[in-house]
Amino acid sequence: MRVPRVLERENAGHRSLSLQAPGNGVCLGFEMLRLTARCCGEDENLRAQRTRGAWHVGCNSCAMDCDSTYSSTRSGAPLALLWLVGLSVVLSPQARSQVVLESDRAQLTVEGFANFTGARVDAAPDPQTLNDRRIDTGLRVLGRTSLGEGPTLGVRLSVEGSDADIRLTEASILLFDGHGRIEVGERMGLPDVLTGYAPNNFQFTSAEFGPASGPSLDPAGGLQTGFLSGMLAKQIGPLASLGSTAALFADRSTKILYVSPKTRGWLLGASYSRDADDAAVNHLFQTGITHESYRQQDTLRWGATYAHGKADGAPISARDLNSLGVGVSLTFHEEWMVGLAASYDGTSRLPETTTGSFASPAWGMTASVNFNTGPWTIGGYCQYATHEGNSAVAPNDRLVALEIGASYRFTTRLRLYGAWYRFDFDDDERRASTVGNILMLGVRATL
Repeated sequence: MRVPRVLERENAGHRSLSLQAPGNGVCLGFEMLRLTARCCGEDENLRAQRTRGAWHVGCNSCAMDCDSTYSSTRSGAPLALLWLVGLSVVLSPQARSQVVLESDRAQLTVEGFANFTGARVDAAPDPQTLNDRRIDTGLRVLGRTSLGEGPTLGVRLSVEGSDADIRLTEASILLFDGHGRIEVGERMGLPDVLTGYAPNNFQFTSAEFGPASGPSLDPAGGLQTGFLSGMLAKQIGPLASLGSTAALFADRSTKILYVSPKTRGWLLGASYSRDADDAAVNHLFQTGITHESYRQQDTLRWGATYAHGKADGAPISARDLNSLGVGVSLTFHEEWMVGLAASYDGTSRLPETTTGSFASPAWGMTASVNFNTGPWTIGGYCQYATHEGNSAVAPNDRLVALEIGASYRFTTRLRLYGAWYRFDFDDDERRASTVGNILMLGVRATL
């Protein structure tokens, strides 16, 4: 069995409801009412797994136990978490991580998740210790219909929430057939799956023991650094995103994108946005290419990502964004997963007037190892990253980080995870180091 996070995959096993059976139209109506009720008034967000087979239910008075997920508001967050955890415990391990409603020509896929993470943060020379917690939840819906003998038309919506807010994170229209997929809307620039929570094919280093959606424990995942606050969070955040993929990989601005079908192991993706989420970047172009080869139970995957963005000229003229990421991962016996990755941004987005030691290149590298045995996943990663923090001073900001963690999978729907994240940050302005530790423990439940 491969690492557990890969258990939640596109086209994984799911529960499906046919509209052809007598009386199923009525059941579908009640099911949609339940989905709507859950979506309109409860709680918050986050990741998932691949399974085999499918569970088909007929329509009787008790068959519709596939209650759905939801996004949420702050006041209902604990209820959302308890509801999903309870549902995950009650349902058998054979129940799958999706609810699928389908007819001859149409299909609706609903997925949801909820993560609760507690953390203890301490950093030196700051003597204070902080205990914190957060809840992240989400709901994803994909509807698709066949256009006769032609391609398939789809609509995809994703809502995520946290303790602080609730937001529509993705909304796109899709058109896909055997030649690939075109999407228009708010979406990541290089997505490779429509449903499920499989690792992104354009990423090569990961923390497989962590949540598979929303803020994660991956390099640049944002969950571990999300517990930092103030100036330290603003300084470490950009550094933590270096060394995994090309810059702005998680950008969800309005764009048009294309993802090819996988052909002889090759996968290609490209996207264009007129206005990136980053206020300093316009006309963002992203592309990536990967190749997979197989030998018995071993998989070798390698590839590259690239991002180019036109710098917004106000108020100071800055250099355009040019970012390159490369990586390789190797899976042994469907148990061990080893990954290496690096990224180079150069002097992107720095003022054009800066030169020499005041315009040092930004770059980083990461290495990860994950091992799965039974319900356990154990792993970790290390990271080195540096960039020009303040172009008015010669020294650079630098981050050295290490993360080690583990998770235990009770069922394909319920997982307990924990991690230790240690960082050493050098501030170019104060010429001082901040060493910190973040201990995290959390639970994840999926629909």
